[in-house]
Amino acid sequence: MDDPTRAKASGAQRGAALEEELTCPICFDFFHEPVSLGCQHSFCAGCLEEAWRRRPERDCPVCRRKSSFEHGVPNLTLRNIVAAYLQEEGAGEGEGEGEGEGGRRPERAGVCGRHRRKVRSFCGDCEETLCAACLEGEHHTLHNRWSLEDAAVEYKVRPTVKLRSQLQALQQKLEAFNQERAPGENATLHNGIPRVSLTCQSEAQRVERQIKAEFEKLHKFLQDEERARLAALRKEEQQKSARMRERIEGLTKKMVALTETISDIETRMEAEDSSFLEGYKNIKKRAQCKLQDPELVSGALIDVAKHLGNLRFRVWEKMLEMVQYTPVTLDVNSAHPDLHVSDSLLEVWDGEASRPLPDNAERFDSSVSVLGAEAFTAGRHSWDVEVGGKTAWTLGVARETVGRKGAVSVRPDGGLWAVGLWDGEEYSAGTVPLGTPLTLKRKPRRIRVQLDYDGGEVSFFDSHDMSHIYTFKDTFTDRLFPYFSPCLNANGKNIGALKICPAKVSVTVMPSQ
Repeated sequence: MDDPTRAKASGAQRGAALEEELTCPICFDFFHEPVSLGCQHSFCAGCLEEAWRRRPERDCPVCRRKSSFEHGVPNLTLRNIVAAYLQEEGAGEGEGEGEGEGGRRPERAGVCGRHRRKVRSFCGDCEETLCAACLEGEHHTLHNRWSLEDAAVEYKVRPTVKLRSQLQALQQKLEAFNQERAPGENATLHNGIPRVSLTCQSEAQRVERQIKAEFEKLHKFLQDEERARLAALRKEEQQKSARMRERIEGLTKKMVALTETISDIETRMEAEDSSFLEGYKNIKKRAQCKLQDPELVSGALIDVAKHLGNLRFRVWEKMLEMVQYTPVTLDVNSAHPDLHVSDSLLEVWDGEASRPLPDNAERFDSSVSVLGAEAFTAGRHSWDVEVGGKTAWTLGVARETVGRKGAVSVRPDGGLWAVGLWDGEEYSAGTVPLGTPLTLKRKPRRIRVQLDYDGGEVSFFDSHDMSHIYTFKDTFTDRLFPYFSPCLNANGKNIGALKICPAKVSVTVMPSQ
């Protein structure tokens, strides 16, 4: 019985030999529109034309015999053989892998991409496979060449140490990508959706609810303010309408009395002379009216200016009583998993247990810290932080490039300018190399952090009496962020939150220029 492997190898050898017979000796590709010369050598019509364009002798490119043909004789038989072979090869290789554009054979495994011939060996210096045409060139003459079988053993069966290390590096990189794509329990899927996406969706929904709640408060304020102002308008209308009715009633009574007096006098004037003269003294007295003329009353109309004048400004001014402004807020995406940040983004405290949060690039993963959301690149800025009775805390400013992963060095060379309290009584400034102990006359409950970016200063004060605590002097070139660390709540000895205090807001009206 024939060995199938040996038969397959024999068939491959016969195929390779046939391919060489069907290959143009100039372009080393399958014949395309082949033509033959009198010496029986054949070439692609285009290849021969190009060769003769460079060689006016018009001889055979292979044997150099002078050709009597002007263009070569088309070899239809050879063209049909090439076409049939390519069609058969294409059917054998599967759909979409037959003839390429212009009747040329597309690249496939085991075929030289440069010469379109069967590869025969492997160049160890260039690390590429070679066909017979490649071996004829001078480029690989002095190179270390292997048979395909020997090269497979050397490079595939017995990989070099370098390749093993490179493969290990790729596996480590794959693992890093897996961790980045889905850290911790986020690596699992829920109904086909990565948990990290679900986390993002959940966070977006939570923030959406908070936004709606805040606008509901604003809507309620505006609705209440609208009702109050409309009620004030209706009250004024009722009051002035009532006064107007009272005045009209008074005028009506006086008009009735005057009408009766006039009618009585007119009646007496029409009486007999003796009767008129007898009552003349009384008539004359009644005709002398002592009633004052009606006066124009001010304020009888609605005070339109009071209700509409600067209405939007007045409402906005009153809104300041219900809203707060803080110069900085907390960036929840930078908070250590142990920390809890309030919905208002103004308070942070140690939750004593890590939550399964994404290990994004902004997040601190070792230091229980969080940054402010606002970045400063110029000017002066200050904010007050309520520390209350906490026994440990750290406050200051941090460079944008401060290390978020691993331990954080609370020193300027680590990207932090900060002061803090440790063990309930040890105040210090994070200076190089070991920090600077601080002596305070009282235990502050509120700290003011003041940044003068252009002046290169970060200062700290007791907000109660603005007594100075410490000032760092440096030169700033990077973006700076407020820095907060409530420190660990160890066994209930450091309870409480750091709270950013709202700033006082005032409205100043400037005359137009």
